Amino acid sequence: MTSNGIARGNIARQANKKLRRERILDIAKHLIATKGLEAFTLSQLAKEAGVSSPTIHNLFGKKSDIVEMLVAELIETINGVITQTAPSDLIENSKFVIDIAGALYSQNEDFYRAAFKGAEYLGLFNPNMPNGLIQQALKLAEPRQEWYEDGLLLGNIERSIIQKNIHNAQRLGRQDWVNGNIDLKQYRRQVLRGCFMTYAADASPQLHKILCSELEQLSSGK
Repeated sequence: MTSNGIARGNIARQANKKLRRERILDIAKHLIATKGLEAFTLSQLAKEAGVSSPTIHNLFGKKSDIVEMLVAELIETINGVITQTAPSDLIENSKFVIDIAGALYSQNEDFYRAAFKGAEYLGLFNPNMPNGLIQQALKLAEPRQEWYEDGLLLGNIERSIIQKNIHNAQRLGRQDWVNGNIDLKQYRRQVLRGCFMTYAADASPQLHKILCSELEQLSSGK
């Protein structure tokens, strides 16, 4: 066989290996999404994929390695979403952050639930981790300086407290959804209620009136 033939053979083998790896990883996603992280095993994955356990180990390593791959995909997807420019309006900004998250999760609810559980499993929600998911979420929850400059927020409540409360509203809503306690519509209403009530505590009279109107609409299921 010529050197070109050997090279083409190597390329073909690598391509097939990549396709097989992707197929098995898709099966892993489905198993974790439907069975849960605790019930997921490499032997189960091998059985569902129609390969041997050593093949799974050679391709992926340990169970935690697979979880890390799924969480890495989750983080990459989230990072791609949060780089989008959010509206400057306080009300629309809050809705944008929640709606864009809801639209993302709705693409594959089971997978994103499983991936968030995987992130918890890996300790990525540790608040002391500099580049963890908590720190990213806190950045999204920070009130904009222009809201204070425009007199929408009065500054009577410390800015960091507003930020933490907004973050907690988002976190608790997501946790309830991940655990299957609420659906995405309820998730949206729950998070927005928490955000709007937090802002209302430091809002100008004009903004306070608008926030109360928004809260009434949320209570009516809109």
